[in-house]
Amino acid sequence: MLGGVNPLTLAGRAVDTATHVTAELVQALSNFNETMREINTAARRVNSLLDEIEQPIKIVVPQVTATLKRVDAVLGQVGSLPSDVAKAVSTLGDLAGRLGPLAQFAETAGGLFGVRTPPK
Repeated sequence: MLGGVNPLTLAGRAVDTATHVTAELVQALSNFNETMREINTAARRVNSLLDEIEQPIKIVVPQVTATLKRVDAVLGQVGSLPSDVAKAVSTLGDLAGRLGPLAQFAETAGGLFGVRTPPK
């Protein structure tokens, strides 16, 4: 009537398949739960670490920012230093040139009053 297929064998295979699928589903859920526990543990550790370093970072960042601004300002001033030195040397040379006639006048005046300049 069923062509040699035993209905109890089919039922037994169905039960075996259902048992196997159920066991794999239980294992998958167990693995998922273990993974979630590990992720939760890692999240707690990260939160703990952030709780420890957050306040010091909030204190340090403004100071670092202010320090960097000061360093930038100093570097800006140092960058203009060579031109400032060149201007100062040029000014001193100009001053020496302009004081030359005054020095000659002073030597002449000293000679009138008997003051002698040392030989050069």
